[in-house]
Amino acid sequence: MPAGANEPLQAEIDRFNNLQGKIMLTQVNDDLEDIESAVNALPANLENTRSRGYVFKNFLEKKVETLGTQWRDLRPRVEGAIQTQVRSLQSDATNVQNALGRGALAGAALTNLEGKVEAAIRNLEGMYDTLDGNVNQTQQQIDDVSWTLQQAEQASYSFLATEACVEAVPANWQNEGEKAGIAGVLMLTDQRLIFEQKEEVATKKVLFIATEKQKLQGLKWEVPVAEIEKAEGSKRGFMGKDDYLTITCGSGAAFRKADVHLKGVTGEAWQGFIGRVKSGDIAKERTVPVDQAAVEAVKNAPTKCPNCGATITQTVMRGQTEMTCEFCGTKIRL
Repeated sequence: MPAGANEPLQAEIDRFNNLQGKIMLTQVNDDLEDIESAVNALPANLENTRSRGYVFKNFLEKKVETLGTQWRDLRPRVEGAIQTQVRSLQSDATNVQNALGRGALAGAALTNLEGKVEAAIRNLEGMYDTLDGNVNQTQQQIDDVSWTLQQAEQASYSFLATEACVEAVPANWQNEGEKAGIAGVLMLTDQRLIFEQKEEVATKKVLFIATEKQKLQGLKWEVPVAEIEKAEGSKRGFMGKDDYLTITCGSGAAFRKADVHLKGVTGEAWQGFIGRVKSGDIAKERTVPVDQAAVEAVKNAPTKCPNCGATITQTVMRGQTEMTCEFCGTKIRL
């Protein structure tokens, strides 16, 4: 037999061997196990965020419950479809294997089998792709909440009584006069927007390489959400790939405008977050009601300074225990 005469046959044998795992639809079965683990982990992961004090996004409980129900209904149907497909593929595979075993080329039969395997995988994935995507999206929402809580737990500043965090994002505050800006975390609560510096800066360099670093963490600014007149998201930079949030504040705030470069979240999304807090719509997402005594304390806050008689214009936030008259400096207990 001339050299190389068996090469076409060996090539088909190699192709057939590479199909073995696919014929048994191992990839699909692995996907099902991964989804099973992810669905089962959702309730505990969500409960962890609740136990740490996160009280918003009450829709997550319903999502987790619905995904569990959908999965318990879907998995048996996918497994039944897998068994049907495997039987059909194994039948075709036996014919190909017999031909190759006789030393004959399988030709079109092998090509047809490869096509059937790929089609079976696509069809089966189509049965659970949507649910898998929803599971991953829900887990990402829980992960984002967990990260927000971590920033709150590590914060260098304190929260007011009954104040609850809503969202947090890595950000860079473009402070006027500082070209590089300040890296940190932008935190939105149901009462304030806060920027905290949180970064490592080089304190010593050798040949432009940092050899010593110092961690800087501290509150840079805060503003009551009620004092935010406008929050506007925008795209900037090369091909508009950088996300920014610009906030404009009223006369009662400590500053008029702040420009923040967000990392990983759009400015439009944060524009929406702030809008929901400012309008009060965020309260519809609460899992735990606000302490009504704290709400009443804000309603009953004095409108004039008991010392100088000036009208108080500053925002009183829920959980605040005292305020300072901007005219005479008197501390007013609430």
